[in-house]
Amino acid sequence: MPASLHRPSCLVFYAGDPCEISIQQYNDLVAERKQQEWATSALTPLRAQIAEQQKIIAGQQQQIKTLQVKIDSQTIAALQRDARERASVDFLGAIIGVGLAFLVALAAFRKLARAASIHEYEPEQARSASAS
Repeated sequence: MPASLHRPSCLVFYAGDPCEISIQQYNDLVAERKQQEWATSALTPLRAQIAEQQKIIAGQQQQIKTLQVKIDSQTIAALQRDARERASVDFLGAIIGVGLAFLVALAAFRKLARAASIHEYEPEQARSASAS
């Protein structure tokens, strides 16, 4: 108790006399101070615990942000790798397609050239056969 708070030292002669009121006010004030001291002593560790929990939460939030950045960069790298692989497969397919088209065109050209040469020689063979 603070030194400025003293219990009244008077005697109560009847209910409601000034001494009794003074003692009641003193008792109320003492009870209020005890309650405040108890609340302070009970809340101080809780406040420290809350502050510690807030630090932990802040650290975990930072870890989450770091992991999110890492996941994002890995996702971008995977998407870029996938795009390069698809481009490579598409390029290979285009080369094979052009090669096949070239072979088909070459085969068709040879077939047409052979057919044209056969038709050129048929009249000569027919003339030579009828001359003999």
